[in-house]
Amino acid sequence: MKKNNLFPILGCLVLFAIISFAYFTPLLSNKYISQPDIIHYKGGAHELEEYRKIHGEDTYWSNSMFGGMPTYQMGANYPSDIIKSIDRILRYFPTPASYLFLLLSGFFLLGMVWLKNWKYALLGSAMFAFSTYFFIIIGAGHNAKVHTIAYFAPFVAGVYLLYQKKYVWGFILSTLFLSLQIAANHPQMTYYLFLALGIFAVVEIIQTIKYKTYKSFAISTALLIVGLFLAVGMNSSRLLSTYEYSKETTRGKSELTINQNPTSSVKGLDTDYITHWSYGILETANLFVPNFMGGGNNEKGFKPDHLQSALQQSIKSEEEYQQFQKAFNGSYWGEQPGTSGPAYQGAVVIFLATLALFYYKGKYKWWLVSATLLSFLLAWGKNFGIFTNFMIEYFPFYTKFRAVSSALVIAEFTIPLLALLGLYAYFNDKTLKLAYKKKVLLVSSGVIILGLLILYLFGLYLFSFHTKLEGEYINTSILEAIKEDRFSLFQKDVLRTLIFVIFTGGILYVSLLNKLKSDYLVLSLAILSLIDLWGVNKRYLNDENFVEKSLYKNPFPTQASEQQIQRAEQDPSLARILNVIPVNQVLEEIKEKDPSNYRIYNLLLSPFNETNTSYFHQSIGGYHGAKLRRYQDVIDFYLTDSLNFPILDMLNTKYIITADSIIRPIPNPNNNGNAWFVNDLVFVNNADEEITQLVKINNKKQAIVNRKYQQELNISKPKDSLKGTITLEKYQPNQLTYKSYNPNEQLGIFSEIYYPYGWTATIDDKPATIYPANYLLRALKIPKGTHTIVFTFDPPVIHKGKTITQISFIIFILLSAGFLFWDSWKNKKHSVQS
Repeated sequence: MKKNNLFPILGCLVLFAIISFAYFTPLLSNKYISQPDIIHYKGGAHELEEYRKIHGEDTYWSNSMFGGMPTYQMGANYPSDIIKSIDRILRYFPTPASYLFLLLSGFFLLGMVWLKNWKYALLGSAMFAFSTYFFIIIGAGHNAKVHTIAYFAPFVAGVYLLYQKKYVWGFILSTLFLSLQIAANHPQMTYYLFLALGIFAVVEIIQTIKYKTYKSFAISTALLIVGLFLAVGMNSSRLLSTYEYSKETTRGKSELTINQNPTSSVKGLDTDYITHWSYGILETANLFVPNFMGGGNNEKGFKPDHLQSALQQSIKSEEEYQQFQKAFNGSYWGEQPGTSGPAYQGAVVIFLATLALFYYKGKYKWWLVSATLLSFLLAWGKNFGIFTNFMIEYFPFYTKFRAVSSALVIAEFTIPLLALLGLYAYFNDKTLKLAYKKKVLLVSSGVIILGLLILYLFGLYLFSFHTKLEGEYINTSILEAIKEDRFSLFQKDVLRTLIFVIFTGGILYVSLLNKLKSDYLVLSLAILSLIDLWGVNKRYLNDENFVEKSLYKNPFPTQASEQQIQRAEQDPSLARILNVIPVNQVLEEIKEKDPSNYRIYNLLLSPFNETNTSYFHQSIGGYHGAKLRRYQDVIDFYLTDSLNFPILDMLNTKYIITADSIIRPIPNPNNNGNAWFVNDLVFVNNADEEITQLVKINNKKQAIVNRKYQQELNISKPKDSLKGTITLEKYQPNQLTYKSYNPNEQLGIFSEIYYPYGWTATIDDKPATIYPANYLLRALKIPKGTHTIVFTFDPPVIHKGKTITQISFIIFILLSAGFLFWDSWKNKKHSVQS
C-alpha cells in the first residue's frame, strides 16, 4: 500500500464509523434496536443461552420450540470456529452500527482494489451500503441476511484480483471473505451471489478464448476452487450439521404422499410458497422512485384524506367497514402480499448506472448488466413464471429457498458497482470524446426527466393504483379516493427523484465546463447520494426502532413502568413488546407454581408464530423458518384448526393458555406425561398410514410403529401392562435421565421428538436402539424390571466438523504464508535483476 494512500484510507474508515453511529444515534444513549425477528430468536434460543451460561458450552438440542429441535439454526456456537472469532472482531461495534460499518468498509475495499482511488471507493461505499432494502431487513431483524451481504464486496474483490493475475492477495481475500460470508449463515444470499458469479465466469471464459490466456485463467480458477474448498472446510461444523438437519426439515423431502396443507410440498418447499413474495415487474421501478407503488403497507407519508371522506359518505355499517378493511392494503398496491418498504436503490445511483451503459467500455459491463437482469428475473418469481419454473426444475438447491423477491440483492450490489465504474470512465477514460460525453449526458438526462414529468402529470391515468383484491371488493367511489391518495404519495417521490436527477446531471455537466476538479465532483456525488438514500431509509429505520437496554436484554417483560406504557402509544417497537405483558405474567406464574417438565400450548399468541412461550417454557409452538418436517406435518394435519387432545396429550401438553374475560391457563390433566408404557403396537406400512392412524388409536395404551421394525419389536402383549412406570429424574436439553419399572418387557414411548442423528440411548449403561413411534416420538424396547434410561444428544457431525475446520484453517494459514513469502522473494529477485 502506498503511503500517500494510507491516511485517506484510515480517514475513510473513521468516517464510516462516524456515519454508522450518526445514523444510529440512539446507540450513543445506551439504547438498543428492537427487531421483531431477533425478539423471536431470543425467545426460541433462551434455553440454549441459559445452558451456555451455566455449563460454559453449547447444547445442540433444545426443547423450547416445536417439541424439540436441533439448535444448529438457533444461534449455536461451534468448536474451533476461528472464522467466527474473526467475524466478531470485524463486528466490534454494537448492532446495527456494526452491519453498516461492514457494508461501507467492504465495498470500500472493492473500490480500492478495482480503481485504486479512495474518492471513488468512498462514493461506491455510500451508493451500496445505504441501499434501502438493507435498512428494512435490519429493522425486521434479518441480521444473518444483511451480515452475509456485507461480505459480498470484499469476496468479489478477491475474485477480481485472482483474474487480474494478483494471485496471492486474490487467494487470501477471496478465501477469507467467503469463509466469513458462509459463517454469517444465510445460504440463500450466498447462492444468489454465486449465480451472479456464474455470469462473471462466462465473461472470463470468453476473454480467455479470445486472447488465449489459458495459463492465467487456469491458475486463477484453481486458486479460487482451492479457496472455495478451504472456506467450506473452515465452516464444516456449521455446514455439515445444517445439511444433515435440512434433510429432516420442511426444506427436505417428505415421506408422505398425501398432503393436508396445500402450501407444504411433499418434495420440498412448494412452488407457491417459494414464490409467495414475488416482486412485480412494474414494481421494480421503485429502485428509482421509492413510493412508485406506495412504499410499505403502512407508509408514514401516506395521508388518506380522500379515503376518509369517501368512507364517511359510503360506509353505512360495521359489516361494510370490515369488508373494506379485509381488502384495503394501505398505501401499497404492488404484487406482493405485503411489504415493509421498497428496495430503493437511489435516484443518483440509478441515473449514474444508466449513464454507465454508455460510458463504461470494460469487459465487466456485460457481467454487471446480465447479473442485474438475472436479479430481476429471479425476483419476479411467479410474475415471470416461465423462468422461475425453469430455475425450480433444473437448478440444484433452488427449492430450498423462499421469498424470491430477495434475489434483488444481486442488483443492489451490481448496480452501484456499474454506476461507480461508469463514473470513473466518465472522468478518466481518454477514449471518450467530450462531445460524446456531453451528448449522452444531455440525451439521457432529457429522456429520464421527460419520463418523470410524464409520470408526475399523467401517472394516475397510466397505472391502476390499486390491488386486484381491492378492485374486486371495494366499491368504485372508495376505490377512486384510494387512487387519488396513492397518486399524491406517488407524485411526491417522482418529484423527489426528478430533483436528484437534475442535481446529479448538473454536477456532471459542470465537469464538462472544467470549472471544478473531478475529485471534488466525485465527493459531491457521494454526499448527494448519501442525502438521497439517508432520507428514504429514515422512513423505515429510525429512532423509533430503539428501546431501553433492559427491554433489549429481556424483550419478554412481565411488568412495565408508567413511562414505558406512555411511550408505547407513540413507539411501535415498544408497544409490540409491552402488549404481551399479561400473557408473560401468566407464563411466569405457571413456571413458579409448577417447575416440573411439560409443554404449553399458547392459543393467545398465534402458537406457531411466537416465542414468548418458549422463553418461559417448553412450547408446542414456536417461530422458525426450518421446522422438522414431521412436526410440521402433524401441525398441518391436526393442530391448525382445532384443539386435538390426543395429539396434545402425547406431546406432554400440561397447560393450554386461552382467555375469556381473563387470560388463564387451562390444565390438561389427561396428558400422557414425559413417558409411558404401551401394551399394543399397531404396525403400519408407510408414513401416510402412520400420520392418518394417529387419532384412531388410544395413544395411552397403543403406539403406531412402521412395519419395518416389527421383527425387532416382537414384544409379547402383557396381561397387565399399565402398572409399569417411567419417570423423568433429571432434565437437560441434551441429556434426559429416566427411572423405569415394568413387570414385563414393554415398549416405552417418550414425549420427545424423534431425530435420527446424534441421539443415543442407554439402559443401565448398555446401548439401546431408539425407534420412531407415533410418527414423531421416540420409543425404546425396555426389559422387565427396574432400570435407568439415559438419552444423550452428542452429534458426531459436530466432532467431524471440528476436525475438518481445524485442518482447513491450518492449510489456509500455511498456504497464505507460503504465497506471501514466494511473492516477496519474487519481487526482491525482480528488483535485484532490474
